[in-house]
Order: sequence, then structure tokens, then C-alpha cells
Amino acid sequence: IDSVLSQTFQDWELLILDDCSTDNTHEIISPFLSDARIKYIKNEQNLGITKNRNRALSLSSGQYVAVLDSDDYWIDNSKLEKQDYFLDTNKEHALVGTGMIIVDGQGQILKKSISPSSNTLLKYSLLLKNFFCHSSVLYRRKEIIDLGSYDESLPIWEDYDLWLKIGLKYKIANLNLYGTAYRKHDAQSNTEKIKIGKDTQAFIIEKYKDSYHGYILAKIIDKLR
Repeated sequence: IDSVLSQTFQDWELLILDDCSTDNTHEIISPFLSDARIKYIKNEQNLGITKNRNRALSLSSGQYVAVLDSDDYWIDNSKLEKQDYFLDTNKEHALVGTGMIIVDGQGQILKKSISPSSNTLLKYSLLLKNFFCHSSVLYRRKEIIDLGSYDESLPIWEDYDLWLKIGLKYKIANLNLYGTAYRKHDAQSNTEKIKIGKDTQAFIIEKYKDSYHGYILAKIIDKLR
């Protein structure tokens, strides 16, 4: 929340969707709710991550939507301003992301990552790798809803599927700046999650094999991952 408040672009609404958490989320965010732009919404029943994303998307009212997952934060105060300007001046683009840094649970930098910036380079290699950190993106709300939003049948990689779906109709881009910190926890990886992730990615590769370059190589990389 602090990283949103510190943005140079201030014409935003912040929707915080609590998917039936059992921690002290409401207590932590209560002091921020005096800001009329910040809205707290608690689901009556647990929806799961993808349905919760779609609910947030349907409740939003802005022309553009930025995603910020609960353990990530923005590190460039001009991130929203630069992305807003990009989409305002590049009408054929529906999605723009940024580079990211990966941090551990204590905020120590583990890795820095800058992805290709141009639509051509991204689409040439997007079936091989997800080049968009979810918490870095800004996308056009109406256009994404018209495309069907996030695929609720997917247990994971719903963001990757959405980027590929967007790329079928619109241009996509990344800004050449480190805009987002992605927090990586040891608990995020276990055998069951890894298998679900591999199976889902294999499904997505098959889904878009005729629409993007590199199908055979994507299959090989997925097998070796």
C-alpha cells in the first residue's frame, strides 16, 4: 500500500480483495481506509486466486488496471505515471509491464530481471517464457474483460495465459526500468506445486501452439524445467 501511495501518478483507486484470510489483514490495512481511494472488500467465501482476480477486475472502474499481489511492491515511484503515458500514447498496445527485482522474505535482492521491451521480440519468444511479472503490469480494463478476463479453469499460470491471449489481438510491451519487487518465499515451491505448474504450462503451450513461434522448443524447455 505504501508503494502505491508513493507513486507520482495519484489518480487511482486501490481495491484490496480479502479472499477469506484468517490473519490480521483488516487490522493492518484499517489505518489506510481513511483514504477514500482505498477500498477493502472481503469475500463471503473463498474464491481462489483466479476467480478473486476476476472479481477485482469486475469491481474496478478505471480505464487501466494494475495488479499488485499481496507480498510484492513497486520500487519505482514513477512506474504508474510512465505506464499510463505509454498506454495513452500507444493505442494499439493493451499491456505494458516493467522489469523486476526478486527479493527474499527479508527484502534482500536475489536477482534482477529486465525482459524484452518491443512487441516483436516479446511475441517471438513468449511461448518459451513468461516475460511479464504479474505485479508489474498495467493493462486496458475493457479490452481484457472483452477477451474473457482470466481463465478460471487454470489452477496456476492464469497470468501467463492472459498475456498470450492479449497478444493474439493487441500489441504488448515492457518498459526498460525496474518497477516491481517480486517476493520469493521458500514455501512457494514443493513437489505438488511444481507438478501442477509443469502440467498447466504444458497445457498452455498446446493451447497457443499455432499462434506463436517456437512450439517444439517450448515443449522441450518445459520438459527440462
